[in-house]
Amino acid sequence: KSTPLSEDLTRELDRISPQVSAQRRAQIEDALREVLSSCQACCWPADDGAAPTLLPLGSYHLGVMLPNDEVNVLFTAPLSSQPTELCIAVRQELERRGVAKNLTPAGRDGILAAPGFRCEVRGVAMKVIVSQNIPALPPPRDEAIVQNMAGVYNREAMENILMSVPNVELFRSLLRFIRVWAKQRGVYGSFLGFPGGMAWAVCCAKICQMYPGVELSQIAARFFRTLSRWDWRQPVALDSSPAPATLGAMGGSPDHPGTMPCQMTVLIPVGSGLSATSQVSDTTMKITMKELRRGYKMVQQVEICRAHWTDVYKEAKFFQRHRHYLEFDFMASSEAIFATWSHWGRQKIQDVLRLFEQMSSNMVTLRPWPEWVAFKDSEWSHCSAVFFGLHLERGPSDASSEGPRRSFDLREPIVKFLEAISQWPEADEHANKFELLIKHVRLSELQTWLENKQRGLTAGAGSGAGTALQGLSSGSAGNSWHVSEEDPRPVQICSV
Repeated sequence: KSTPLSEDLTRELDRISPQVSAQRRAQIEDALREVLSSCQACCWPADDGAAPTLLPLGSYHLGVMLPNDEVNVLFTAPLSSQPTELCIAVRQELERRGVAKNLTPAGRDGILAAPGFRCEVRGVAMKVIVSQNIPALPPPRDEAIVQNMAGVYNREAMENILMSVPNVELFRSLLRFIRVWAKQRGVYGSFLGFPGGMAWAVCCAKICQMYPGVELSQIAARFFRTLSRWDWRQPVALDSSPAPATLGAMGGSPDHPGTMPCQMTVLIPVGSGLSATSQVSDTTMKITMKELRRGYKMVQQVEICRAHWTDVYKEAKFFQRHRHYLEFDFMASSEAIFATWSHWGRQKIQDVLRLFEQMSSNMVTLRPWPEWVAFKDSEWSHCSAVFFGLHLERGPSDASSEGPRRSFDLREPIVKFLEAISQWPEADEHANKFELLIKHVRLSELQTWLENKQRGLTAGAGSGAGTALQGLSSGSAGNSWHVSEEDPRPVQICSV
């Protein structure tokens, strides 16, 4: 029989992580049939005579998808076709039929990057991965992954996760809770250096293996306790069969974690040595470990009835915590152009944290927020922003000296990022129809921005104008990218 704590958490999950309704499921199946029909039209008949199918991937496969989540599926292409060329053909077929919009490449997402595309069909956002099942290949390794097989490997990893846990329903409940917690606390999303869905799923499965036979509230507590103490000199990897918990993988305590190595490694349960966390940097690892320790402390308070489960996953106060922020505004004149522009931006903005760590770590530390924030603009119809909190490093002399504060030159990493993002292949085609505005904003200015957004107003109203360089200009290197703690004016540059 479940304890009251587990029953409370189950009710909380039904509220914050609801199951997909029958009506929504029917809508998803209808959209998938349309995509499958387009895939069949482009590669039928198959050389092996098998009927083409779409197989679930990601949260859809694991059974933890939220009603409005992107639906990830795998299409296994005939060996006689080329997956990259087939992706183009299917996209063209969907456009010809007029049933899909916002068609973009799938983009790289982790080590198992495969050909594919994203689209929206009849109100359902989806990512379609195209792969082949090539016989007699050796198991994948970090240095040897056949790209055309990556989608098959991804599905195999999901199957291995589900087969590895002693209680699938308990695993799903834990993963639903951890997905909400990680998103609310800002530590979910591989595109800005945090663990993604695969990594968190493996972590949840590992805890279920280590502690078989416990109920939901206990497994949630042990998730935070175990991972907040994990000795990252060894990776998180699934066993072939459930094993009893040991303390060998842990070190220190949540209050005194000791010195952490610089690499957080969670292995994908397929092949040999494939990491699901290769994008995690030293900065994002420290943020993630801090949140895991906080989570364990809050669960302890829940267990003695001094807190509720809502306190564990309470949204982080990212937008109130920093005095300075970097704001990256991606804007376009139409939904279709914005889809392709933001897709390119998503691929390139992954490097911002790495560039700052390499070039400006002695001056500033970044705290990325791994969510796109939509807003209204007076000139552009489709807009979203990505935010980084800035922690400006002060030397010992800065704290005691009088007079003007330091000025922090952020030009080098910003210009490097702009050089990369300005290579967008579709820039000439969409000239004067898209823009990127990078701003340095203070906390008070950000609060005004957020208040305008909540009231449905133009988000930038009253926050000051910036220098706008239209199109793909390379003139940004000459602009000032100094952040001064005394200067009340926001530094704003638009270079794309």
